[in-house]
Amino acid sequence: MNNQLPSHSDQQTKQLLFWGMLLFFFGLIQGGLIQSVANPRMALAAHLTAVQTGMALMIFGLLWRYVRLSAGQLKVALLTGIASMYLIWIALTYASLVGAGGATPIAGAGFQANAFQETVFEVVIALGSVFGLVSGLLLVLGLGRTAFSAERPVA
Repeated sequence: MNNQLPSHSDQQTKQLLFWGMLLFFFGLIQGGLIQSVANPRMALAAHLTAVQTGMALMIFGLLWRYVRLSAGQLKVALLTGIASMYLIWIALTYASLVGAGGATPIAGAGFQANAFQETVFEVVIALGSVFGLVSGLLLVLGLGRTAFSAERPVA
């Protein structure tokens, strides 16, 4: 196995750090607006999601140099990872604004939006979840190749 990283890896690291920090920042702002929405419990969930997943994207960026995947797999992991975190946050934020809650029994308890709004919420959160599973699987495989390889990691 080649010890050299693909040439786009540094750029992808920077992208993960940027998109993670931006999502973290959005979460900080959202924390101050929790009480001003239709469902404050859902807004709290969205705030915590943004802060935590923003940090997760930044951690992905810091780990990126240890991920051993093909250039195509790296691109898929990058795009699905970023999309997942943002879609889930957007879905929760949307639900907090319109009062949707069917897909989240704890944060959505006692809240029900119209059928269209509930469907939008459910589709977006499901899509984000699927993207998260794809990205997570690729990252585990790529890190596993490094962790169980006899090669020295790139410094």
